[in-house]
Amino acid sequence: MEKAVFLELTEKIIKSKGFGRSTTYANLLRFLVRCSLDEDAPKETIIAAEVFGKPDFDPSESTLIRVYVYKLREKLRNYYAAEGSGDPYRLRIPKGSYGIVFEKAKHQTRLLRHVQKKTVRIGLIGGILTSLLLLAWFQLGRGEDGSLRESTWSDLVNNGFPTAVFLGDLFIFLEEDSLAGMSRTIRDPDINGLSDFAFFRKDDRREGVQTTALSYGLLIRGSLQWIKDLTRLFDGAGHFFSIRTISRFNPKELQDQNFVVVGMLKTLGLFKDYFRYSHFAFDEEGESLILEGKDGGERQVFSPAGDPDGYHTDYGFMAKFPGPNQNTVYLFGGLWDTGATQSLKNFTDAALRQSIEAEIAVRLGEVPPYFEVLFEVSGIDRTELSTQLIHVFPLEEPASFWVDPGGDILNR
Repeated sequence: MEKAVFLELTEKIIKSKGFGRSTTYANLLRFLVRCSLDEDAPKETIIAAEVFGKPDFDPSESTLIRVYVYKLREKLRNYYAAEGSGDPYRLRIPKGSYGIVFEKAKHQTRLLRHVQKKTVRIGLIGGILTSLLLLAWFQLGRGEDGSLRESTWSDLVNNGFPTAVFLGDLFIFLEEDSLAGMSRTIRDPDINGLSDFAFFRKDDRREGVQTTALSYGLLIRGSLQWIKDLTRLFDGAGHFFSIRTISRFNPKELQDQNFVVVGMLKTLGLFKDYFRYSHFAFDEEGESLILEGKDGGERQVFSPAGDPDGYHTDYGFMAKFPGPNQNTVYLFGGLWDTGATQSLKNFTDAALRQSIEAEIAVRLGEVPPYFEVLFEVSGIDRTELSTQLIHVFPLEEPASFWVDPGGDILNR
């Protein structure tokens, strides 16, 4: 087959309804097809440079290319299951490769299709009954509605970006003291990422002391529950996502993915900058959220109280806001981890989410595209017992906090 035939087929796929209108995925498919026709399977670094404009891309620090190619495979499967079912040739990206394989479609004969249709009719009633029973079991077992499209999460399946989950972790580093002949692992609350650590090292002039960033951080107790809740939600809807930690977040990724960020507010790194845009101010030293009174109204301070290992009250925070490149950020946080856990559960549990969305609609007249919510959470031993919606505010678009005082988009 001539190259022109496959290039024409590529454009047909890109223009199909099921492929969507994402320029990024279109450019990625075109690039992979051209490389494969030239018998040159590209590496991640080449794809990053040529398609995403990232010449300094490091595959060990980012799953960006792998996630996009995974989603592209999914788009191709959807295309051939519907609009492309009759195409004489198919494009396939084998797992573990970024090269395109061009295959001749194996269409069924007319007689075989006829026999199969009769077989399907015979077992249709029993099949429907079985399917309904299985569906009921599936939904009850997962506790989800199986779809993200009609909820607060709809952006994740509609805007064409891959989804990355970032967990708020505690940054740690190794300190080796040659004079004292000892080494130790350090957790410094003022150092919450590689950029903070770089500034610290620049100013650290202690004789005989060498500091090194470790390849891992410390996850807090609630992290396992966050992963469980998100996996249950996304897996139930067939939605792929990657998981990373905030301490290893690269700001250059801000424009490439949707973000679901979960953690204690003090562990959220760059995403703490959100509070420059929020109705709330985050006081990290006082471990509190502050809502300034308007028009002479009373200033409100929300701080956790009680014993975090016993009965206590925490505050959970959720915000959905636009990213710098038409992507979306979902932020779930708490002053302690109880608040973070419950704020996430309020939107991953189908019944709780519907209840919260209904309450937001009553207070604001609708569930706006972007909003922020404050919850009061009562718990014992970091196990949530009850939650109450305290405040909800709509957010405007675009999110001005992505713009620095000079007018430039941050981290471009």
